[in-house]
Amino acid sequence: MRLRFAWIAWTAAGMAGVLAAAAGTSGAQQDGARSAAATASAQQDGARSAAATASAQQDGARSAAATDAGEERPLDAEPFPAEPSKQPTAAEWKAAPRVRLSRTGPAAAGCRAYRMREWLRIRCPELTVSAISLLGGKTEGVAFWIDPPRGGSELPRGGEVMFPIRRGDRRVIQILTFGPGYDGPFTLLPAIVVQEQWLDDEPAPTVTAS
Repeated sequence: MRLRFAWIAWTAAGMAGVLAAAAGTSGAQQDGARSAAATASAQQDGARSAAATASAQQDGARSAAATDAGEERPLDAEPFPAEPSKQPTAAEWKAAPRVRLSRTGPAAAGCRAYRMREWLRIRCPELTVSAISLLGGKTEGVAFWIDPPRGGSELPRGGEVMFPIRRGDRRVIQILTFGPGYDGPFTLLPAIVVQEQWLDDEPAPTVTAS
């Protein structure tokens, strides 16, 4: 009898252990399923965030392309303000319309001009620029930028000039590039000359790039 009771007790204990183990396994499986579901949800959120970022970047690129591809207006399409204004902000330049200079030569065919109030910005994005200098005229408000090298090149590519156009102004700005010469293959050579003038008796300014 004692052996039978002992066997029954041992059997009951074993079954309880099996049931407990099964319950533990089921709980672990449920926890694993919840963890996997949480991971999948996080991945979906990340994918949606990445898609939203890519969409915003595409919209920005399309907006920039549309602005740059906009129709050129005559330089004096809008009247020039009678009083000097502050230099435009980056946001204002981003929305500035393209304008057509009085004359543009073949060397400046790849350049683009933008006007905001009396301020003019001439940008040459594909020109290898070595230097920019003001040869003569008023220095007030004149600014130059040379883009850093890109695409694995060691030479700066792209540059721009900015200045106000006001009655009585006269300026000559020179943009230089690199080329073969007396100093070897990287001699500084003239690339584009920008001339701006607005004589007192003229109704509109004249700006050329050649």
